[in-house]
Amino acid sequence: MKADYTIEDFLKVKTSGDASFSPDGARVAYLSTRTGTAQIFLVSSEGGEPQQLTDLQDPVSFVQFSPTEEILIFRKDEGGNEQAQLYLLDLNTRKIVAVTKTPQARYGFGGWSPDGESITFESNERNGKDFDVYVMNIHTREKKCVFNSGGWCVSQGFSPLGKYLTIQRKYSNANTDLYLYNLQTDTTEHITPHKEDVFYQGARWLPDESAFFFVQDQGREFNGLARYSITERKSEYVLTPDWDVVGADIDKNGKNIAVIVNEEGYRRAVLYDPMEFEPRSYSFPPGNVSSVNFSNDGLQMVFNLGDSRHTLDVWIHTLETEESHQLTHSPQGVPPEVMVEPELTRFESFDGLSIPAFVYRPKGIKRGMKAPVLINIHGGPEYQYKPYYQPVMQYLVHSGYAVIAPNVRGSSGYGKKYMALDDVEKRLESVKDVVALRDHIASMPDINATKIALYGASYGGFMVLACMAFYPKLWAAGVDIVGIVNFVTFLENTSSYRRTLREAEYGSLQNNRKLLEKISPIYSIEKIEAPLLVIHGANDPRVPLSDAQQVVAKLKEVGRHVEL
Repeated sequence: MKADYTIEDFLKVKTSGDASFSPDGARVAYLSTRTGTAQIFLVSSEGGEPQQLTDLQDPVSFVQFSPTEEILIFRKDEGGNEQAQLYLLDLNTRKIVAVTKTPQARYGFGGWSPDGESITFESNERNGKDFDVYVMNIHTREKKCVFNSGGWCVSQGFSPLGKYLTIQRKYSNANTDLYLYNLQTDTTEHITPHKEDVFYQGARWLPDESAFFFVQDQGREFNGLARYSITERKSEYVLTPDWDVVGADIDKNGKNIAVIVNEEGYRRAVLYDPMEFEPRSYSFPPGNVSSVNFSNDGLQMVFNLGDSRHTLDVWIHTLETEESHQLTHSPQGVPPEVMVEPELTRFESFDGLSIPAFVYRPKGIKRGMKAPVLINIHGGPEYQYKPYYQPVMQYLVHSGYAVIAPNVRGSSGYGKKYMALDDVEKRLESVKDVVALRDHIASMPDINATKIALYGASYGGFMVLACMAFYPKLWAAGVDIVGIVNFVTFLENTSSYRRTLREAEYGSLQNNRKLLEKISPIYSIEKIEAPLLVIHGANDPRVPLSDAQQVVAKLKEVGRHVEL
């Protein structure tokens, strides 16, 4: 075995996922980065050598088979501009045809109609700001807007007999609504009226359209799985774990439903009887499970599986035999046994709040020695660090660094009260969580509290800059990747369709401008003392490159060590 590995070795890793069965279940289409960017591949359900279907300049973000034909629909943008368009790929001719042709708009796929004749999607093509829901015939390209109530609305797909569409309307990442659109009567019904913030998402139907399953947190801290009865026009919980339900899929025969629960960063899947909600005997392989989908006949299901030492791959389970096999074998340049499994721990913050964190310790630390540490702060902020394979982090651990990834207040996955603890005027309390982690590190015998570097992207980049600007003497270095440095210019420049959702989290330009200025690192950037590396994309549609350039220019003016 190779004794030492370079950063290039760790970065030689590919992923596979987003799998979809062909109508007859004989083949699976999926996305893989094996050629450098995510492209579409096709492989037999029994395994074998995959066939590459696309070789596009830009990565593909989504792919799904038609339920009736040898046709794939996929989604991609250009140059990272996030203005994603929809395309059809005919497997018989290998011809790619654009379904949408408005490059200044953004499109999201909602689903195929059961007969394969139509699709549903959402788009902001009407005014650039509001997302409306459409139904389009894929053969004639005739489309109809079925929901245009303003705001960010998302199509949740067709019912199995083609009578209904379910539609989600977003007010914030913690507050949504569901609507039921009747395609036969051209009428819309609001089925989730509520006053306080409640999250509703998804629709997985029983085959007779008598009810559908969806995720909600009505009256709870965590997302549970509920069933909405069409005849009774009411919902009830069917599964209420102590953690968030994050996904579910039901087979078209209504015999099995797979439910994924996020247990403190680990995604576990269980197969249930959808009527009695008794768990089946089948156990998924160990690891983080995501994107479970059934074949049309309900005899197979496909899912993604990976963990902190293994890259994501596609697996298939056959329900009759209760056997699973790995369908794709994505290469990784460093064997799993070289890498480190993190320890899930908790520390106490300034106000007594318990903060979870994943700790990666380098192998072979000699007794009495202390490892330098990198604190990896996730973005979002309504996101959660999960123990998937992270090549750069594993390289640092392999090189002798400890890595600690906290889920500070405001992170998702720990209940809606926890997720709201950093909203608006409480923004900098999450920064204090990182300071408290620094104090906690001082009590760890094998980690050096005088050599702490910070690392984060997007909102995590803001956290890096805020920690370094507001608490400048605590850190040895920082890495800011596409970080928010000025909340005022961020909200002014971010896409109009995102602004309302972001203002619900950070505060509004109209009502909270002074607060936004107060919490923005740019106004205290000259206080940074430690070396800083800034990484930014020239085409970033969310945080302008000029913000990063402003940071670098100001730090150079005061003689700091900074690189862009």
